[in-house]
Amino acid sequence: MGIPGEDTPAVRGGHVLAEASAGLPQVILIADGGEERVALRAREILEAAGVATRVVAMSCPARFDRQPREYRERVLPCGAGVRVSVGAGASLGWYALAGQAGAPVGLAGAGLSAPYQTLYEQVAFAAERVAARARLRLAEVRDRVA
Repeated sequence: MGIPGEDTPAVRGGHVLAEASAGLPQVILIADGGEERVALRAREILEAAGVATRVVAMSCPARFDRQPREYRERVLPCGAGVRVSVGAGASLGWYALAGQAGAPVGLAGAGLSAPYQTLYEQVAFAAERVAARARLRLAEVRDRVA
């Protein structure tokens, strides 16, 4: 029977939190726990604009990297649009998840002090700004391919 919760999505380090509305996602937003709400709201904005968007909850990239390749490919398919990582910490560690066609969005200011809503708005971390960054990166990738 196993240990309770040993094969839950969270234990795998990363899982699909919200699927794109149609087919292969054009954008994949990758968020850690505290920023899932921002990513889900950005997904709503993108989907309303006709951009198929998946949200991936990434609680532990190291644990996710240890999962079988088939699982990682189901969660973060190689041929699916652009990846935008959404993390309130520094974005340095998220570059590998975002990949070459992706873009990390994070808070890089140490010592900032204000309610989190104010910080998110003032340092480009609101859902609207995450969605805008995803649209911009998608356009850049399309232009490069064309």
